[in-house]
Amino acid sequence: MRKSKIRMIPNVDRAFKILELLSETPQGLRFADVCDLLSIAKSSAFVLLENLEMKGYIEKTADGRYRATLRMFQLGSRVLNQMDIRSVALPHMIALRDETGFQVHLAMLDGPDVVYLEKVESSSFVKFDTYVGKRAPVHLTAVGKAIAAFLPEERLDEIIAARGLGGGTEKAVTTPKEFKEALKTVRELGYSVDDEEEVLGVRCIGAPVRDHTDTVIASISIIGMHREMPTTRFPELSAKVIRAAQRISASLGCPSARPTIDPDRREEG
Repeated sequence: MRKSKIRMIPNVDRAFKILELLSETPQGLRFADVCDLLSIAKSSAFVLLENLEMKGYIEKTADGRYRATLRMFQLGSRVLNQMDIRSVALPHMIALRDETGFQVHLAMLDGPDVVYLEKVESSSFVKFDTYVGKRAPVHLTAVGKAIAAFLPEERLDEIIAARGLGGGTEKAVTTPKEFKEALKTVRELGYSVDDEEEVLGVRCIGAPVRDHTDTVIASISIIGMHREMPTTRFPELSAKVIRAAQRISASLGCPSARPTIDPDRREEG
């Protein structure tokens, strides 16, 4: 198969060259130096430098030099953290799949959505429409609710305003009040449920994953058909999902992670 040609956008290329150059020059460079070293026209360089400064990727010092900021480091750190959590979570996800027989997901919040970072398939002949990189509404998914339940009120309101509470089935919540009540239940029980809210006939049970600061940064869930995951099994299955989430959290250095949970926790079915 022939490789398709990728068209390089000149200004995008120049912007990254500026960032790379400044990252290698901690003392910073003057405007003329940037133009000379990269052979960029002054008019183009000026626009690019101004835009990069406005976005916070570079700054101008008192003596007129441009230098890189920690913005790129922050972006890289986020990516690194996501990569780390995948490698940390994967063995526990596999163990949860083996223990329950259900497909397992790992997800994180990205803007107003949750994004699936990792997936461990089950041996079931039933395959679900999930994949690494898939975005989904927070209010319709167990992975989304497991994270949203521990967000600050203002952040939750931002998500509701940006995404709305539409879609899903007739079982899905449709108002902020209903959604917040559902999240209160998640906090009380320690796990979340998608009870055929996104797709009829499909259920999920999720639990939050915490980092070394005890902050919820991700979640895991199991997914199955409603006949394989009746409400009578929620206590048993939720305990296993919570234990797996706690093990991941402990591996991430969470001080509050515990290997056991109260087996008497119940969700009203």
